[in-house]
Amino acid sequence: MADICQKNNITYYSPNQKADKQLPFDRIFNGEDFIAARTGCFGPVRFFVPSAALSNANIILHLRDPRDVLTSMFFSYCFMHPGEIEPNTGYRKEVAEAGIDKFVLDMSDENFSRYQGDYGIGSKYGRYVGNVYDRYTTYLREIVGKPNAVVISYEEMVLDFASWLRKFLAAFELADPDETYEFAMKRHAEAVKPAGEDIWSHKRRVIPGDHKEKLRPETISKLNLRFRQVLDALGYSDSQDETNQMFRIVSKF
Repeated sequence: MADICQKNNITYYSPNQKADKQLPFDRIFNGEDFIAARTGCFGPVRFFVPSAALSNANIILHLRDPRDVLTSMFFSYCFMHPGEIEPNTGYRKEVAEAGIDKFVLDMSDENFSRYQGDYGIGSKYGRYVGNVYDRYTTYLREIVGKPNAVVISYEEMVLDFASWLRKFLAAFELADPDETYEFAMKRHAEAVKPAGEDIWSHKRRVIPGDHKEKLRPETISKLNLRFRQVLDALGYSDSQDETNQMFRIVSKF
């Protein structure tokens, strides 16, 4: 996103920027409409933030199967993200030893608030954005289905980056979309391709469906029930997933 904005001279605001270009979530959640007062590109934002600008801004909502998100969060919390204590030590090690199945269920219910530190789970702003289930239902309520919102998936980014990129760029008002498309393809297409797993790496495992390998069947059943509305709305329910898999296979011929 940053290089696309730089190439097209779009002012870019991000949690990772410095000084006046950094998104101040504390101020936003306490009433300041930072986004509405400015023009440019704002992101990535890993949870819903309120703004009057959302009624007419071009919105890109990039989502992943919440079951895979929860699975990835376990490795972020226990092994990957930097923070106040080292990975796989102290309470982070205790969470790892308690197991991934307990973790993913806790991250999507009231137990979320009991976890210390952030380490990629969003607990710093938990009182504003809720647990993972809360965040997805907020997306459905506030963004999905709006005429000014483009909903794209992590799964398509990994499996068909070219198609995903076209949809991503459609939300930008670019002088030469094709030139930016070629620029982004050359720079990023290889980076999103699936590779081997490394639990210590920020890019641990990008293959969709990782929860099916990491979680117990009974845990998956509980998540399916809990996220049923979300999975149905976003095309992640079992029957829809089978159809999508068949389409991906057919589309290769």
